[in-house]
Amino acid sequence: MTTPLFKVGDKVRVKPGVKDPDFPDMPLGGWTGTVTEIMEHEGQINCVFKLDDRTLAGIHPIYKRRSEIDGLDFRFMGLGQEDIELDDGVPAPIERPTAIVPRPLAMDDQDDRVRMALGLTHDDPLPEVNHKTLLDYHGYLAKNLSFPFKSRYDKPVGWSRRIEMPLTVTGLLRPDECEIDEQYGIIATGRDAEEPVDFPLAEIEAKGSNPSCRMVRDYSYWFHNWR
Repeated sequence: MTTPLFKVGDKVRVKPGVKDPDFPDMPLGGWTGTVTEIMEHEGQINCVFKLDDRTLAGIHPIYKRRSEIDGLDFRFMGLGQEDIELDDGVPAPIERPTAIVPRPLAMDDQDDRVRMALGLTHDDPLPEVNHKTLLDYHGYLAKNLSFPFKSRYDKPVGWSRRIEMPLTVTGLLRPDECEIDEQYGIIATGRDAEEPVDFPLAEIEAKGSNPSCRMVRDYSYWFHNWR
C-alpha cells in the first residue's frame, strides 16, 4: 500500500523537469503552494495544492489562457506526490517554457470549428463579434459554403406577424453590397416559397446534416453568444 508523503497544509514545491500533465509544453519546476487535498486512486497518490502569490505572478500567460478556455482554475495544481517535494523556503527558479506548441483544433468541438473559421488556434479565446471578425468569418464562409442548400426562416408579414417558411439559400451578399455590422451580421440571399429574399444568415434554421448547414450553425452560435 502506498503511503502519502504529504498532508493537507504542507508547503510543497514542484521538482525540476516536471511537465504539466495537460499541457506538456508547460514546465512546472519551481512552482510552490500549499496542499489542500490528498487523493488516492488505484495505488496512485495525488496532491492538490493552491499556488502561492510568487508562483501565480510567474505563470506564463498562455497557461492562464488555456486554463480559462478549458474551464480549469489555474490557481490550483494537482500532481502525483512523486513530482513534488517539501518547500524548504528557499525560492527555486520557476522554469519557463522553451517552445509553445499550440494545441490542435478538435473538429468535434464547436468552439474549435469557430476558431478554425477565424484562423485561430485552440489556445486563442473566441473573439467578440465586430466588423473585422465578421469580415473574417464572411471570407471563410464565402470560400467553404456550397450553394444552394435548404433551410427555414421566420418571414415578416406586415408590422408584427411572422410566419415560418422554407428557404433555399443561394449565396452571401458581398461586403460591398450590404452593411455587415454587429446587429445583423453576415447577409445571405436566397428564395422562399414566394419571392427572392435577403436575410441575416444567423437567423435561419439550418438543420441539415451537410457541411454547409453545420458551418451556418457554428456561425450562428458564435454570432449570438459573442456579441
